[in-house]
Amino acid sequence: MNDMELSALNLNEFLEKNQGYRILKRGKDAVVIQLSSGELLKILDHELLEMLFYTGFDLEERLNEVNNLTGFTNFSLPTRKLECNGIVNSYTMPYIPGVDFTDYYENIFDLLSYAKIHAQIENNIKEGNKYGIVFPDLCTTENIRVTEEGKVVFIDYDGLQIKNMPAVGFSDFLGTPEEVLKSKYYDFKTGLFTKEIDIKSAIFLYFVDVFGINLASVNRINPQNGQRITLDKIFSIINLQDANIQQKVWKVFQSSIPNEFLGEDLYRLAERYRLVALYPNAEIKRLVKK
Repeated sequence: MNDMELSALNLNEFLEKNQGYRILKRGKDAVVIQLSSGELLKILDHELLEMLFYTGFDLEERLNEVNNLTGFTNFSLPTRKLECNGIVNSYTMPYIPGVDFTDYYENIFDLLSYAKIHAQIENNIKEGNKYGIVFPDLCTTENIRVTEEGKVVFIDYDGLQIKNMPAVGFSDFLGTPEEVLKSKYYDFKTGLFTKEIDIKSAIFLYFVDVFGINLASVNRINPQNGQRITLDKIFSIINLQDANIQQKVWKVFQSSIPNEFLGEDLYRLAERYRLVALYPNAEIKRLVKK
């Protein structure tokens, strides 16, 4: 047993002792509950766990491994693991005061404020990669919290790829399996994603947050006009003329050229452009040179 291994509690007995809870989210595969203490309890569906078992996914093993990542300072560690009918199917985690990233990016008013947050996301990814973590579902932004002090904290456990433990899947924002499961991003021999997918996720996240544009649409046919969607057309729509950013986005779609984080270009972009909406309640914001 690892020194940091969590002991499993009985889920039903735990709920009996903590009856002052409320259901925050009831999804297809999981339920998220907030306890009276403020902690969150995530219960995974038994059918999902049985299906994942045959892919090598073991929630108990994963939680024990995550709990040993004490050096990953911007990652909220689980506090308990719980079992039902002898199977670990749930865990508790601290409540992080603040907002889900989903709520944060909907209220972006300037690129500089957003750059400070997105830079933290990139740094968190780099820090996690050092510990053998890959974040294929990063674009599921409920897994990212922005605290009241403006600090970014990752809270996802079960969807992570940790060392040789494969991820459950990847965010739909990144494209179809045919588009994502390529050698640059996925090793079929090991069944593991590469770190390149994290850089792709960060860039895709930026474009979804700031412009409301999913880059997964590139090379697909626009159903409205029957024309193929290209990067050049997207850059033209948002008036993005920055060659550095264009180059980094272009690399994401190449099969062998390594990706690059946006890095300092986040701040340089903020200095050169401002965000405007073309009309009230516009979903797509555009860049305009200052």
